[in-house]
Amino acid sequence: MAARVFRQLDSLKPLLKSGDLVFRNGTDAVSLATRRFNRRDTSFSHCGIIAIEGDTVWVYHAIGGSYNPPQSLKKEPLDSFAVPGENDKIAVYRYPLTGREQERLTVIVQEHYKSRLPFDLFFNFDTDSRMYCSEFVFKSMNRSMHGRLSPIIRQQPEPVYISIDDLFLNPYATPVKKIVYR
Repeated sequence: MAARVFRQLDSLKPLLKSGDLVFRNGTDAVSLATRRFNRRDTSFSHCGIIAIEGDTVWVYHAIGGSYNPPQSLKKEPLDSFAVPGENDKIAVYRYPLTGREQERLTVIVQEHYKSRLPFDLFFNFDTDSRMYCSEFVFKSMNRSMHGRLSPIIRQQPEPVYISIDDLFLNPYATPVKKIVYR
């Protein structure tokens, strides 16, 4: 199965653009618990932002715990982010970014990575000094899009947080491709 999944990932890579959002569904207990925070669709447990650098597809994502001992924004190849056995599916979505917005997103993500943005274990949306996965993606995209995503927040009851499904179940998100491993 792993060889088949890696072939599918290889066929996905030419379709990708920097700034695409990638979602995965982990198969462990932490992922199961994380999916319960989604508001409507529990298909995915984690997310990140794709960056094409040279001939490598990278994923920038905020993750903590034993998955990431440094507890800072992580950068890893797509194949590692989406590894079979630890995950059972991935999906990629694209927002309608202009060229300038895509460039701005790249700068924002690089700034967070260089500053070693810490993972927010308390999932506090009101601060920017630490971020959890969907918060990192949302705030980075929203800044690059000059606040166009802000209405998503205004529609939410207290406590305010961005769930993973908020990122792909909104009018800006267009599916690129989904890969189910089984």
